[in-house]
Amino acid sequence: MSNSSVRPVFAVKSAVRHFRKHAFYHTLNIAGLSVAFAVIILSILYLNQEMTYENFHKKADRIYRPTYHISSGKDFEVHFARIPEPYINDLPAEIPEIEKLIRFQNQEQKYIRIGEKRFKPRYAYITDHDVFDVFDLPMVEGDPKTALAEPHSVVLTESLARKYFSGTQVLGKEINVTGNWTPEEQIYRVTGVISDLPVNTHLPIDMLFSFGGPEERSGWAYVYTLLREGADIAAVEAKMPDFISKHAVPESTRTLTFPFQRLKDIHLHSHLAREIVPNGDAAYIRIFFWVGLFVWLIALVNFANMSAALTMTRGKELGVRSVLGARKGQLVLGAVSETIVWSFAALAAGALIAGLVFPAFTRLTGISILPPLLFLAPVLLGIAILSGLLAGVLPAVLAASVRALQVIRMGQNWTLRSGAGSINVKRLLIAVQFCVAIVLIGSAIVAHLQFRYIQDLNLGLKPEQILAISTVPDRVTDQYLALKNRLQSVPGVTGVAACMQTPSTEIRDSGPVLVRGANEDPTQAPMMDIQVIDPDFVDMMGLELEAGEDFTAKVKLKPAPEFNENLTVNNYLAESPKQYLINETAMKQLGWQSPEEALGKEINWSIGDYRLAFGPVAGVIRDYHQESLKNKVDPLVMVIEPIWLRTILVKVDTRDLEKTMAGIEDAWNGLFPYALEYDFLDDLFNRLYDQDRVQLRLLSTLALIAVLIAFLGLVSLVAYALRRRSKELAIRRVIGADLGSLTGLMSREYLVVLAVAAAAAVPLSYRWVKEWLENFAYHIEISPWVYLVAVASVYAALLLVIYLQTMRATIANPVKSLRED
Repeated sequence: MSNSSVRPVFAVKSAVRHFRKHAFYHTLNIAGLSVAFAVIILSILYLNQEMTYENFHKKADRIYRPTYHISSGKDFEVHFARIPEPYINDLPAEIPEIEKLIRFQNQEQKYIRIGEKRFKPRYAYITDHDVFDVFDLPMVEGDPKTALAEPHSVVLTESLARKYFSGTQVLGKEINVTGNWTPEEQIYRVTGVISDLPVNTHLPIDMLFSFGGPEERSGWAYVYTLLREGADIAAVEAKMPDFISKHAVPESTRTLTFPFQRLKDIHLHSHLAREIVPNGDAAYIRIFFWVGLFVWLIALVNFANMSAALTMTRGKELGVRSVLGARKGQLVLGAVSETIVWSFAALAAGALIAGLVFPAFTRLTGISILPPLLFLAPVLLGIAILSGLLAGVLPAVLAASVRALQVIRMGQNWTLRSGAGSINVKRLLIAVQFCVAIVLIGSAIVAHLQFRYIQDLNLGLKPEQILAISTVPDRVTDQYLALKNRLQSVPGVTGVAACMQTPSTEIRDSGPVLVRGANEDPTQAPMMDIQVIDPDFVDMMGLELEAGEDFTAKVKLKPAPEFNENLTVNNYLAESPKQYLINETAMKQLGWQSPEEALGKEINWSIGDYRLAFGPVAGVIRDYHQESLKNKVDPLVMVIEPIWLRTILVKVDTRDLEKTMAGIEDAWNGLFPYALEYDFLDDLFNRLYDQDRVQLRLLSTLALIAVLIAFLGLVSLVAYALRRRSKELAIRRVIGADLGSLTGLMSREYLVVLAVAAAAAVPLSYRWVKEWLENFAYHIEISPWVYLVAVASVYAALLLVIYLQTMRATIANPVKSLRED
């Protein structure tokens, strides 16, 4: 035979000719692989965005973020993404491997006024003037070398410039800024405009302020270091203990470290306290990758299985070609070439499917970073060729190793022979499909049950119909009582309260709690969070007391005092009488066995130089969840303190919400020159699980697609098997067999395969989901019925496919089947 038999044109013609003879089977075969390719394309787009965070920074491989870690035995450990210690600024001077250090000090309490318009930027920071030497922040207007060199300079992003000034030609324009550190309006001059940052960054930026002087480079900050060319982070970490011992105050019971994080690792591998934004999760990425791989594997198994089955129908053709001189290599290459042709056809169809669903996919995932075509095209072509090669192995071996007459005689019991014996490849591949289907169904059920469990778990508080005005500046704190009086007079407002940390967000301040007469050594005391509240907080949030009384309802909140040289914050806090509420977790950590035992014990709380006065434990509240249910409840102390109220909570009647909101805005605008920004608490709690919802939908969709592809292939295989056994079925029908007995006959082989697959799938899935559940502080126990449902679902679908295909086959005239050659 000429070499044309293995040329691409011949392979295409041969594939088309064979398609016409078996259109039904080929259509099902290509459809499954097409859907798998669509999944692969969308998966690549999603994984590309998730795994390329910070790649737009050219020096990303040299940028590391030091973090703040404190531990004290087994009782206390806290790890912050930001650092409060001012001596961290000395790193470049004392560790030669570090070239530069850049600080980003969060300015979430900055308010902007331009004329009569008021704004509150979301991601605003004070930063160092040489930030542009470390991070790639392309300057559209201005000079990066001087943009932040002078005090009262500000750099905006393009989108913020358009929002504030309706354009980007804004150099020299002025904005009025107020905030905690600038209670009186200060004028800042726009000295630069940078391009909007890509979405794949953990450090979103809207606005950058310059430092007013060296003294401002202190307090909490996100710190980033640029290593010198060729420097090793291990060398830096080795020098950190000496650096810490030189600068930090020694403590006998606590250990302070500054673990470094590689910039590119932060998004998927960092979940510390005080992260700038919620980061992604490498565990989800791994699951997403493996599920996508399973989808491709199932489609590939289908493709190989059906291609091999269709090869059986070409026994005469293969025999004739062999007689005419075709060598085994040519037959093998011809079989593989055809599967590659079908693989390319499936890729084209898959690309079309991906394009059709891409808008919905972007809405779900927020994806906006697309890989370059020069990267995507070769990858997809390579996967298509690999799919064709792998799927073509079995048909190729059959074409080369089995004589044409053998193909006709062996029917569905074709085998591959080896020294170890005979392996029924068809059964093995079907078992793989069943195994993957059971794993995915079982895992999806567990994921849905876990997420529903999290949603239904009692928070311990009632966030419904409460709006939160968060991170208010000092002026609002100082005038809180006046604001509260105004808000209480607004129709539709049913309650007003305040606290330091907005429920749904993590507590930002932790300090030692001393017990008078028992443990008064701060270095030995357990660390606990504090939530500062006003007298109405406990009642509004629906917190429950285990013992004692809610003393807060009997306390009249006093206005925040004015501090001066005669009344410092430290003196005021130490001298103001206090009473405390603690939660159950704090009670246990302080060594008390019951809420009643804790009542009346005198405690105090401190952080840094701020030390609250000793006061009695007036009540023990039931543990409530301040933040995500993924995290355990931390020990918590609650106290009334007007100078630390940073969140205003307003409970509203939603029947005439528009009118109520208008009244709230009027009350706010009558007192403050700041833009009013708020969120409803239940929305804030729901947002904690936005990423989980997206991941769950993606994984559930992939699992469903994988199962559908598996049974799509099963439909074609069962239909083909019935066609091959049409004479046998015709004879059985003639002698009186009914549909049920024929279905049982056809399903017997597959049920054995299903049993083997279930035996492999259940322990595999159990181990997988058990490891995943360990990521949650509260999680379900895996029940055996989950896998009973998974196996039963596959079994039911299998019987349905066999029943419908058998019924379709029995409708045909048995005489016609018996007459067929």
